[in-house]
Amino acid sequence: MLEVCRAAGDEEGVSFWQWVLHLLDCTGHELMSDEEDITMVDKSIPGRVVTTPAKEVLVLKWRHTYLTKLFTFIDVTTGVEDMVFQRAGHPSLQQLHGGKESNWLPPTGRLKSFFNPLYLAKLTIPQKSALRMDESEFILRNFEGYLDG
Repeated sequence: MLEVCRAAGDEEGVSFWQWVLHLLDCTGHELMSDEEDITMVDKSIPGRVVTTPAKEVLVLKWRHTYLTKLFTFIDVTTGVEDMVFQRAGHPSLQQLHGGKESNWLPPTGRLKSFFNPLYLAKLTIPQKSALRMDESEFILRNFEGYLDG
C-alpha cells in the first residue's frame, strides 16, 4: 500500500503506511494474531460434502483492542491491494473470526501501550513486573475511515 500511495501522490497515505511499518517493527510477531487450522464443511451440494481448509483467528485477551482493529484493517487493505496487483503463489486461506480466546501468554519487554488496559488492571504487581513492560509511549494513530476518504 505504501507504493500505491506513493504512486498516487498521497502524502497522508505514505505517512500512515510508514507509521504502520514502524508499529509492526515495534510490536514484533508475538502481537500478531494467533490462528488455528480448521476445516470448513460445505453441505450445499446435495449428497456431497466438500471441505475447505481455513484459519480461525483467535482473540488475544492481553493485546490492546486498537491493535486487533488495526490488524483487521490491514487484512482488509491487503484484500484491496490484491485488486490492484496480481497475486503470485497459493491463494490465502479464508480467515474466520469466531471470538475464541487464544492461550498464548503475553510477550515480555513490549511497550505498555500495546497491552489491553483492562487486562493489565486485573494483574497483580508481580504479574505486571514479570511482563517487563517498556513504559515508553507509542502514539496509536487514528485509522478509522481511512478507506472512506
